[in-house]
Order: sequence, then C-alpha cells, then structure tokens
Amino acid sequence: MGILGECSLATARELLLLLTHRGQDASGLLWRDNGEFSESKTMGSPAGIDVPDTTSTLILGSTRYPTSGRRVVSNDELDRFVGPFRRGQLALTHNGNITNIPSITRDRYHCDTEFITVLLDQLIDKNDGSLPDAFREFDQFVDGAYSLVGLLGDKMFVYRDPHGFKPLVFGRAPGRIVVASESTVLDMAGVPLERDVYPGELLIFGHGGSMESHSISQNELHSHCFFEYVYFAHPAARIEGQLVYDVRFRLGRALAQEFKRRGLVPPDYVVPVPDTSRPAAQALAEELGVPMREIILKNRYLGRTFIAKSQRERDAMAKNKYIYLEDKIAGKNILVVDDSIVRGTTAKMIVADLRRRGASKVYFTVTCPPQDHPCYYGIDISTSSELIAAEAEEEQIAEFIGADALIYQTMNGLVNAIGLRDLCLACLNGEYPTEHARRIRAAVATNAGPPESRDYERVIE
Repeated sequence: MGILGECSLATARELLLLLTHRGQDASGLLWRDNGEFSESKTMGSPAGIDVPDTTSTLILGSTRYPTSGRRVVSNDELDRFVGPFRRGQLALTHNGNITNIPSITRDRYHCDTEFITVLLDQLIDKNDGSLPDAFREFDQFVDGAYSLVGLLGDKMFVYRDPHGFKPLVFGRAPGRIVVASESTVLDMAGVPLERDVYPGELLIFGHGGSMESHSISQNELHSHCFFEYVYFAHPAARIEGQLVYDVRFRLGRALAQEFKRRGLVPPDYVVPVPDTSRPAAQALAEELGVPMREIILKNRYLGRTFIAKSQRERDAMAKNKYIYLEDKIAGKNILVVDDSIVRGTTAKMIVADLRRRGASKVYFTVTCPPQDHPCYYGIDISTSSELIAAEAEEEQIAEFIGADALIYQTMNGLVNAIGLRDLCLACLNGEYPTEHARRIRAAVATNAGPPESRDYERVIE
C-alpha cells in the first residue's frame, strides 16, 4: 500500500488492516517526517502497529505473507524480515515472490523484499537516478512475481512485473493518491479507483496529482494469478475490471452443473465454508433449487488457516475455526462449498464435524480445480509434497476427507468464470510462465537441492 498526500498515520493503519487477509505474519508502516524516514512494525495484524498522532504526505504499508525467507518469530526480527524496507532515499514494499535470487547473487538476504530494495538502489545509482532505466535493467535480472510500491525523494512510484501476476491498482483524488493490492483500500480512503497498473508499467506520482507512465517491458500474454479470484482477494475488490464477488458467483454456477451430472441424491442444504465460498454457495443453491444455510460459522478471532505458520498450527486452528448450528445438521444431506483443498486439513475436519453432529450425507464441492503443482509466484505452496492432489486421485481424496462425494471445479469452468484467457494456472497444470521457474521444476525432478528447502530457494545453476 502507498499513499501520497496528507494522511494521518492512524488512518493509514486502518487502511492497511483491509489487507490483513493477504498476510498475517507481520505488518509495517513507513512514512516521511521532515525529510527523514520513520517506521513502525509489529508481529501479526496491522492493528498492533504503534504510530504517533501525526500526519505524513508519503506513507508505505505492508502485511507480510512469507513466501521467501522464514517466518517472524520475535520482535527482534522485524527489521530483517518485514517491509517496508529502506536504503538511502529509497523505501520499498512488495507483493509476490522472486524465484531466482540464488542465481543472481551469493549474498544472503532475509527475504526477497530486502533483496529487491538493495538491487533497485544499486541500479538507480548506476543509472544516474533514472527510475525507468533502473527498472529496464531490473527486469533483465529478476524472475518471478513483483508488484512494487516505493518512495524516492518526494515522489511515489509503482511497478508491476511484465506478467502481471499480482494485482495492483491506483486512484487519484484532490490532495491524495493511493496505490494498493486491492481496490477496497481505495474505497475506504474515499479515492475513486482509476485503473489497474498495467503489466510492465512504471508509474511515478508527484504531489499535485501528476503522473508519469513508462512502458518498461511488455509480454504478448500476461499471467494473472487465478487464485486471487478464487481465494486471496476480498470479494468487494475489483481486479482487471472485474468484481471478485461476481467471479465467485459464476464459479458456483459452474459447480452446480458438475453436481447435476453426478446424479446424486439432492442435498437439503447448500452450506458455504466461510467466508470465501459464500458467493459460490449462493449461486449453487439457486441453480439446484435448494436453500443455502450458513450452518458453519467462523470463529472471527482466528486468521486464515491456509497462511498459518506450520502444519501443526494449521491443525490446531482448524479444530477451533468453526462453530456449527447443530439443530440444522442431524439427518440432513449437506452439500459443503469451499474455495480449495490444498493439504486437506480443513476439509477432513469439517466433514468429520458434520458427521459427528448427525449429517446423513456430506458432499464436498470445491470452486478450484485440484492443485497438484507448487506455486513459485507468491502462494506459499513451494513443494509438491504439500499438495494432497499431487499425491492422490480424486476418489482417494474423497475417502481421505470422508465425503460421500467430492466434486472439483473443472478447468473450463474456472477459466470461463474468471473471463480472462491470460491466467497463470501453473499450480493446476504445471505450465510455468517464466524461464527460471521452469528450470526449478526440471531440477527438482532430478532431486536437486536439499529436500527440506523451498524449491525456489535451492541453488539452481
């Protein structure tokens, strides 16, 4: 998140809270104060960031979802692992993941945002302060996904990698410019959404609302992350001109057709797993002509199980994540709708919980096709061993989670619901859009590197 224009730090912290679902490992705010950078960082949610009762005209914010570097385990590690980072007059925050750091340098970095800050600072200096020239050279080195927001001098700049993996939007209003991963931040700030940052585009904003646009690097096809629409983004967000809620609704309609093809006993209720699958469940229920009932309620005090720190923590969270309306379950055929099955942890526990409460049948539907390849572009599934679909067929997964039937979204259903043809589907089909990611997969297939490390953090020559 980046803000240019007068804004209180308390307001900036509230805006950053809208991105907590994108990362909950740690959070940070950085701002300019009398020409100098100040910052405040905390473990967990932005709500814990301590800021003075003052304003700034240049602010960066970051919520950390660690796909490069390890988890933050103490306050002493915040400066090493948590953005925004600064170096001289440059400050930077980043969403995505760089796959080829070991191939670029033998220096060790705590996380990829730190690496980007150091490299970009060097390239700016090498190119006599020219941001466009620095980014043209930057793109020749770096492989992966990177949506960047930074400060340099009295200006704010944003850059989105040529593939457009991760979302990045901006808006301008009198006296304020806001850049964020999701448009909900702009909505809350009272700044109208202007558009997405184009893949390969560098924008440089100045006070007074000025904007320079530089086309740095272009690809014929882009590779927008489909998982943003299925899971990551808020349903009220607009990405590439589409409301995420509408995409999820269409995913539910497509799932309904798959359910009908199975010839199964109709459910009494369609039940969403809160919160991401609710629009899909609404659509599925309408198509099947049965009521949707929210008999699984979320414990609001827990975060997202998917981005928890370890399998042990995910298991513990899953056990306490949901509250059930028991009177609505006994003797009923329940059709559960979830956004994805990654490791199978949550699905297995939900099915067991429903059966324990007397459900006659439990069908489990998923708005995402089976994920059987690791992601190297910003979703922390970096080895195939973490993916149940990489190790088991659909019938085996259904048996593992204990469902009477398991129905995945089809690839055509997914692509048609999103409405874009230039998607990154690598975790579904193994077709990685970037060269170094393809090299990683080839090397991993020959058992290169230590097995306990992330695929993309191994040294691939």
